[in-house]
Amino acid sequence: MSGSQFCSKCGAPLQPGSAFCPKCGAPVVQASASTNAPVSGIDAVMKESPAQNYWLRRVIAFAIDAVIVVVILAVVAIAVAIPTFVLSGRTGIVSLFAGVFPVAAGIIIFLYFIVAEVTTGATVGKRIFSLKVVGPKGGNPTLVESLVRNISKIYWLLLLLDVVIGLATSKQYTQKFSDRLVGTSVVG
Repeated sequence: MSGSQFCSKCGAPLQPGSAFCPKCGAPVVQASASTNAPVSGIDAVMKESPAQNYWLRRVIAFAIDAVIVVVILAVVAIAVAIPTFVLSGRTGIVSLFAGVFPVAAGIIIFLYFIVAEVTTGATVGKRIFSLKVVGPKGGNPTLVESLVRNISKIYWLLLLLDVVIGLATSKQYTQKFSDRLVGTSVVG
């Protein structure tokens, strides 16, 4: 679905060559065919203000979502640490936070993004910046699409590779590699 285009305002699918979105009427920005056109998504992010603005909004939205997840994890950690300390002492807490907690953190982040995207199309951070995840048909991503596009969020290095590979292997700057696999995109 690499040829699919979506409205940057409402996420509705667009017909090739459309001047306006059929759903909301927003003007469609057509890609230019000039010789200065970016050769990759990384090139676009390095040279084009809209691409830089887009990724700045996505990074800040992700940071907001990370803070939300950290608060949730802190509550869970306190709820687990107190009984663990009482029952097994200090060694129980050390082993809990050294082994179980990082894995739980990755799973909670993963689940947070999946539930938010499948139900509303956006996490809290994305909603603040008017960003929305759309599936190949223009609506919210399905459970499978969201699972695939968010699997890299379990570990920060996987997420970084997902973004870099996605930007390096496509002229588009709105899709991570995992987004291209399932045809999802973040619009807004």
